[in-house]
Amino acid sequence: MPATRRERGKTERYYRMRENVVDVAVELFSKRGYADTGVADIGEAAGLARGALYYYIGSKDALLVEIHDRVMDPLLKEAAAIVELDLSFQTRLRLLSECLLWQIVNRHDHVWVFLHEYRQLQGEYRELFREKRHRFESRIRGLLADGHRRGLLRGRPQEDLELATLAFLNLHNYTYQWLAGHRVMRVEELSAFYCDIFFDGILAEPVDQERAGSELEQGRSVLRELRGVKPEVGPRVEA
Repeated sequence: MPATRRERGKTERYYRMRENVVDVAVELFSKRGYADTGVADIGEAAGLARGALYYYIGSKDALLVEIHDRVMDPLLKEAAAIVELDLSFQTRLRLLSECLLWQIVNRHDHVWVFLHEYRQLQGEYRELFREKRHRFESRIRGLLADGHRRGLLRGRPQEDLELATLAFLNLHNYTYQWLAGHRVMRVEELSAFYCDIFFDGILAEPVDQERAGSELEQGRSVLRELRGVKPEVGPRVEA
């Protein structure tokens, strides 16, 4: 779980309690929906009175922003690192696929709330959310543009890059809807399946699988370091 932004004067206990409130809210929002979950419901589930709850979350809207940030902030950090790697276009796009699917698999309830409830955000909160979402989309679009400049993609540069970006995102974003009830599948395996479909549609030449395997492991080591985890078998989609 990404570290919460720290404020001066706040104790470790404060941040532990705040993380617990966010965890509770994620579970309630994903089951009942944002509009049908009241502050009193969250307080009761977290074991906090209304006044204490507001001390930790500020407002219900701020709580929804925190849930969105748990998904978007790691995505932006990892995407920024991936696009700068000295690896092939195909490998970097595959790694973007893996980091997006990692969030979907490991923060399934967060992603449900993220995709279903973002319209509830208003004013500055909504603008901040849109800005972060656009930044991530621009990483994908920029990488596709780089592939086109290198002569690796077919099609018209402007119109097809926009469509390719949307196709890439749509291929991944709604994985959460069918995640349960399917056979066990590693994030890397699911990403390979998606990217085979995607690359077959846009690449001018087939992927060099031997080179891709070596480069992917190099890129994954960067992602493991960003997540602060040791090398291990990749997360699986559990039935």
